[in-house]
Amino acid sequence: MAASLRSPVLPLVALSALLVCADARAQAIEPGKEGELANFIPPEAGARACFGRIYDEAHLKAHPKQQVTEMQFRLAYYIHDPDEFAPKGQRNYYFEILARLRGHKQAKPLSAMGECSPSDDGKSIFCGVDCDGGGVMVKRSGDGKIMVDLEALGRLRMTSDCGEDENGGVELSSGADDKRFLLSKLPVSECPSYDDW
Repeated sequence: MAASLRSPVLPLVALSALLVCADARAQAIEPGKEGELANFIPPEAGARACFGRIYDEAHLKAHPKQQVTEMQFRLAYYIHDPDEFAPKGQRNYYFEILARLRGHKQAKPLSAMGECSPSDDGKSIFCGVDCDGGGVMVKRSGDGKIMVDLEALGRLRMTSDCGEDENGGVELSSGADDKRFLLSKLPVSECPSYDDW
């Protein structure tokens, strides 16, 4: 089952690697070092892009093990107010993934949020959820589409409310039909600014 409450504990070695990866990547993005992120959206205050897909009945029938019925990926560039550590303001690329799953009847979609950074291969970006919440690799796929790869990291902790205790969350795991999601770019009118997430 691709979505379950609290998936089994990862082996200690894999968990340690994820923690190191998350700590190393949860950093501000220095101007000029945006890499592939700049090809998604420019490093300008307020820049944002949203991508989404609602899977129709035919697709879900052809992929009976797919738990995700709808997904949206949001990416925003944000410049924080200047402080003693970042006199020009810390710069970050933030993301949010919204998803609806089979069998989950909550009014709002589940969500996961965090920061993105350029990946080591220079062709994709890594977007990770804080506190070892997993993450995804995202790659541009042409024609205004992106590929959200859940299989690369294997899991994504999602909740129905930003302030919800993580014990009430859902672990979306990469399963037989929940490995990669091809999403199309949404109109700006359907893409809220970071402050409105």
